[in-house]
Amino acid sequence: MKKIERIINGLIIGSTFPLLFGLLSVISWFYLDGAEHKVIIYLVIGLFIGLLIDLKFLKNWINVRFDLPIWFIIAIYVIYNILVYGFFMGLPLFNIFLGLFAGYYFGNRIYYKNILNEKQSKIINQVSLFTGLIMTLICISTGFIALTDESVGAAIKGMLGLNFNITKSMVWGIVLIGGFSLILSQILLTSFTIMKTIKFNTCKRDFHTRSI
Repeated sequence: MKKIERIINGLIIGSTFPLLFGLLSVISWFYLDGAEHKVIIYLVIGLFIGLLIDLKFLKNWINVRFDLPIWFIIAIYVIYNILVYGFFMGLPLFNIFLGLFAGYYFGNRIYYKNILNEKQSKIINQVSLFTGLIMTLICISTGFIALTDESVGAAIKGMLGLNFNITKSMVWGIVLIGGFSLILSQILLTSFTIMKTIKFNTCKRDFHTRSI
């Protein structure tokens, strides 16, 4: 099981830099060049830079994955949120699944670093509130776009196939209720995943001990 955990965390960490530099390269192409036949060149260059970074550092990052600085983990989490948010064109719903990865990582980190029970609750609360904060910023961004775009009501009507017009007050309701629900769900999902990951590892250890 530890091998699977290494693979999962390795994929998460190792994918960060190719995706990040691939995105930055495409952004550079958009603003500096714009020639359609060159976009793939820019993308490949960005991916290659990211892979070179992985080639040099990834093995060590995996070996010390639970001792990596918190700022490094935060940066990875923020980068993935930006990528997912952009990929789904500003729809924050899919960002909630990143709380699973955060919870899984910190659940394993707490277990493998043998953090005492009295300190676990503090870490769980801090991590859950942080993922909730990121979701809050994402929802604010989406809400601002929705409330300033006059065509959003028609877009929602068309997307859901409604037979009535979406008013500004309805958009406000969607933004407030939907945003609050996503933020609360992100906090709860992160906390739940951390606790379940710790419990799973503990049960697995106890079973192995009894078997010996």
